[in-house]
Amino acid sequence: MVRKRVPSLLNPRGRANDGNEKLSVKPRCVFFSILIGLMMYVGALPLLLKSAKASEARHLDGDNLSLVSTVTALRIGRGGNALSLSKTPALKGAERGTVKCDVNVDSLAYWNSPQGLRDRLFQSPFAGKERDGKPRYLTFEPDRGGWNNLRMSFENVVVIAAATGRTLVLPPDQPLYLLQNDPQHVERNFGDFFNLYTPEFSSRITVITTEEFISREGSKDGRFTIPDSMKDGVANAQKKCQHRKKSDIACMFVYDYLKEISFSPSIHGEQSCLIFDEGRLNSKPMDQQKLDDDRVKKFCQGRRAVYYDKEFRDAPVVHLRASERGFRLLCHFYAFILFTDPVHDNFFKRFIRDHIHYNDAIICAAGKIVDALQREGLSRGFVRDEEGAGGFSSMHVRRGDFQWKNTRLSAEEWQKNTRDLWRENEILYVTSDEKNRSFFEPIAAHHDLRFIEDFFDTAGLKDVDPNYIGMIESVVASRGKQFCGTYFSSFTAYIGRLRGYYGMSEKTMWYGQEGRHAETHVWVDPQSSYSAREFPVGWVGIDGDEEVPGFLK
Repeated sequence: MVRKRVPSLLNPRGRANDGNEKLSVKPRCVFFSILIGLMMYVGALPLLLKSAKASEARHLDGDNLSLVSTVTALRIGRGGNALSLSKTPALKGAERGTVKCDVNVDSLAYWNSPQGLRDRLFQSPFAGKERDGKPRYLTFEPDRGGWNNLRMSFENVVVIAAATGRTLVLPPDQPLYLLQNDPQHVERNFGDFFNLYTPEFSSRITVITTEEFISREGSKDGRFTIPDSMKDGVANAQKKCQHRKKSDIACMFVYDYLKEISFSPSIHGEQSCLIFDEGRLNSKPMDQQKLDDDRVKKFCQGRRAVYYDKEFRDAPVVHLRASERGFRLLCHFYAFILFTDPVHDNFFKRFIRDHIHYNDAIICAAGKIVDALQREGLSRGFVRDEEGAGGFSSMHVRRGDFQWKNTRLSAEEWQKNTRDLWRENEILYVTSDEKNRSFFEPIAAHHDLRFIEDFFDTAGLKDVDPNYIGMIESVVASRGKQFCGTYFSSFTAYIGRLRGYYGMSEKTMWYGQEGRHAETHVWVDPQSSYSAREFPVGWVGIDGDEEVPGFLK
């Protein structure tokens, strides 16, 4: 069934873009087509597209709101983080992604789908050859922390799988910390949140379940026969498992078996860095010490450099023990994994941006909330920018079980520290784990606040997986004109990265804590504590082929 697309402030034309839409070309447009081609060659197309933004007001669905600035065609390059097209050959043939939704929220798609032709044809020089047609595998244990720690660790796993050409084996479905809000579906996996089975993703990484792996390789005739002493435990836990060691379906039954049959690299996000270097991989051992360069030392920042080598490449199974204390990958992938060739490094940064994004159900619900906020903002005279952001501002107030006690501010402190950020009569969208809304009264005395529960009906949240709520909120907060968050919070940090992916200025993000207020406004290379914040090297200039030393002007 084809769902009707209705207009929204995010795309007032209400027109679905399925990727196959063609523009009719009249004879009189031939000259302009040639001109556009020449301008693309010299890198001037972004200027043309910018000037083509519609400025006419459009009446919406009989209400009294009119759109004073529309986004008729989203650029492939992202705002202030975009290089000119002449410097981004990897973007040729790319298109901005779309979102399946009953309203048009395509402007929330920061990713490219499809990617550019060069990215689609890219072959990693670090992928080992299959022997006798038998695949090589990457298995892993999920982090045991909250969702953004899980996501952070998983992004590292995905990059390693893509770079090494391995089949990715998902762990058994299991309860995820703070993501157990659906009693009918307690056990979860990464495919519940990301699109891991699209043709585009599958062309780069084959994904299978632990159950499929055991069926293929763990039998008596398989390459990795399960020892008799482990058979019952593995059989019980291969589909669904629990973290309790005394459980009959303990996850450790599976993990212990995988450690038994695999090569398990000694890596840790804060204590080591993983380096992919073609020269070192293909050199003789006696020559390898000559290949260490200043870039690796700068990147690792005193951490132990672990080089991808032939043992890593040739192992039939590599297992990442990322749930164990000494092996956690709590570091952003771009701060833990370095490809010494910037062409490769930027490819994998684009790969995560374009593929490891939230699924359509999450983006759709977020888009409805953003649209409602922007409609209300427009009635007060606040308009969006050319990428569809703004019309409101946002903040993240972390409370709850936050281990960094000195960053837990009172509402009075939040009001004092942020009062100069917000415009008079501007709506503030607040995301917080603080359930007592009376806590926010000192802020509400000065500003009109909106919370997720205000949009329960508007966004159809009763029909949305309750475990999606935090992810929905992060997308909504990322579209505020200004955003102020909590330092050391990986939730705030990811909102910052989303804003970077959208191309928003670094000077529109803030922290509520004094002393860190404008920390994102200055270029800082990744450094410890790596998970405390995101770093602009993860998104600025990643569509090019060179390392970018600072913000683009």
